[in-house]
Amino acid sequence: MDNREAKFILSAYRPGGQDASDSRFSEALEQARRDPMLEQWLRDSVTFDAAITERLSAVEPPPDLRENILAGVKVSRVPHWKNRLRKWTIAAALILGATLGSLIWHNARPAHLAGWQNAALEVISSLVRNETSFDAQSGNPSELLTWLRTNQAPATKKLPNDLGKLSSVGCKTFSWNGTPVSVICFVRKNGELIHLVTINARATVDRTRRQEANLVQRGGWATATWREGDRVYMLALKGSRDQLRSYLL
Repeated sequence: MDNREAKFILSAYRPGGQDASDSRFSEALEQARRDPMLEQWLRDSVTFDAAITERLSAVEPPPDLRENILAGVKVSRVPHWKNRLRKWTIAAALILGATLGSLIWHNARPAHLAGWQNAALEVISSLVRNETSFDAQSGNPSELLTWLRTNQAPATKKLPNDLGKLSSVGCKTFSWNGTPVSVICFVRKNGELIHLVTINARATVDRTRRQEANLVQRGGWATATWREGDRVYMLALKGSRDQLRSYLL
């Protein structure tokens, strides 16, 4: 089974997990466990389906809906003006339903991150779990920036305001599609970590990225991405976008 076939099968997978024991899904689930990108797609898909289910379950039909429908069936002839009014009412209901559906989709759909961003979050997670080691370690961010520049890795010229006041842990470099990417990990005042990722702007697909930070919440990760000159930066932490905003002011 390849990823395309597995994704087709898993598109019908229900968020409650009740399909996990079904033989039709077991092979597709095993394929997702072997492929990190497919596994992430499945997590996002389940999250989205769960959000839609939660929102739709919160909508309660009017208590007299059944009686009104039955009463409407009994009416054999409807005056012309009432028939026209009913058509307008149905049309308005359809428009309202489409608008609500669009709003639900906009608010509940999984947030999109570029390939290099997903790769960076995987590297960061690996560092946090001690599954991989830093290329260099220091509590002084300036020393890590110097190490990155010496090794011809992308590095910022100036750290975001409050980020420069934090102690650092270490830095890591990796390659994404042949392009170097750097990560510096910092310790926040509450003991949690925050990470700065840097990549050359010409390597990113989105060439129109503005200087204003684009904040995205995806699962437990909050990210902020912006461009300065020939560099694109992503700030990431486990938490909310509100926790991230203070480092961008």
